Amino acid sequence: MIRSSYPNREEWLRARGAGIGASDAAAILEISPWVSKTQLWEEKTGRRKPKDLSGNPAVQRGIREEPIIREQFIHDHPEFLVDHHEFDILSLDLKPFIKATLDGELLYMGPPDKSRGLMPGMRGVLEIKTGSYSTQKYLDKWTGTVVPEFYFAQVCQQLLVTGYDFAWVQAKLFRTDATYSRGDNSHLPETYEKSFFISRQDPSVIQSLPVIEDAHTEFWACVTEGRMPWSTIR
Repeated sequence: MIRSSYPNREEWLRARGAGIGASDAAAILEISPWVSKTQLWEEKTGRRKPKDLSGNPAVQRGIREEPIIREQFIHDHPEFLVDHHEFDILSLDLKPFIKATLDGELLYMGPPDKSRGLMPGMRGVLEIKTGSYSTQKYLDKWTGTVVPEFYFAQVCQQLLVTGYDFAWVQAKLFRTDATYSRGDNSHLPETYEKSFFISRQDPSVIQSLPVIEDAHTEFWACVTEGRMPWSTIR
């Protein structure tokens, strides 16, 4: 991978926009509940201005909570060395338009862990997720054994770019006020925390990596050539 470091958030954001970040993966694969593939293409080609989410309460909470969650992870998991470079952008060496910024880089220093397939010296990605839920249906997406698919795509892109051995997703979700949901949701927990371990050797990851690389290569060609990408009619 190629590592590029930037001195502040403004320059980091500018560089991040000149490529495909890991958070863009779900849109390109058409599994994002928030952004369509066409909308992303319009943003990357300057036809649409990206929404300014800096004032969004959920975004602000995520910025506040991320370092707290990372410090808690460090406390709870002394078997990992955790490194964090806030304004670093990592790029796939042969296709540098495929990028990722990590919430943490992990080095496993514990004894062999057969249950997770970890050996001393293995490197991993730490992905911190904060979010909200107002319904049981959305909360159920996080209560299973696998990370929601739109975030799984993001993690796979991070593994593709870095070549690392595994990813650890640490999530903390918050219940939104009932006024923003349909009906009373006070029966739902105020917060919900969950972690997921994803091995690069997992068959679903192995199958996903070339799919993501091919989809991103085609999408970026559409960006640079100014032609609209194909999309599935839903």
